[in-house]
Amino acid sequence: MNYHLKYWRHYFISHSRHGTHSPFVYKLVDEVIYQQNEADAIANLPLGIRERGRVEQKKYLLVGRILKAFAYDQFAYLAEAPTADYEKLLKDGTGSYSTRKIYYIDQTHLDLKLLTYVAEHDILIVNEPHLSGEREKYWNKLKDDDRVVVTVDLYRIGLVYFRKGQHKENFLIRF
Repeated sequence: MNYHLKYWRHYFISHSRHGTHSPFVYKLVDEVIYQQNEADAIANLPLGIRERGRVEQKKYLLVGRILKAFAYDQFAYLAEAPTADYEKLLKDGTGSYSTRKIYYIDQTHLDLKLLTYVAEHDILIVNEPHLSGEREKYWNKLKDDDRVVVTVDLYRIGLVYFRKGQHKENFLIRF
């Protein structure tokens, strides 16, 4: 199916924060995903991100808010064509106050071996999980894996959480 048609399908079947019944996901959507960008953040976007258009700017700002919301001390940036702007964003948010690792994934050819290294509080941020059939297949494998507890599909960004003690759920959120 065409990428844009898939987007519109996602848009019409996805929910807002009010369509979620998980307190964790409701809070994530309300306080992070739907949070308004500060004027300073928009004005200080790196030139490389500005040049890539509004959708990329929106994704970049969202990733920045996610990184601020979840303290982490390590990150892995897995990309076929690494972008210095995203790598700097990940590096700047790193602190020594947590035992969480953030994985930013922007690759087409992946397998689930990565999940053997993931701990309970780690987070996967999957860029463009619906961009190609191969990426979508990987995204679906991630969602179906028993180690994955919560996925949040924003269409252009996929978030994967490994929260023990929570019921396994996959959320489609309008963004």
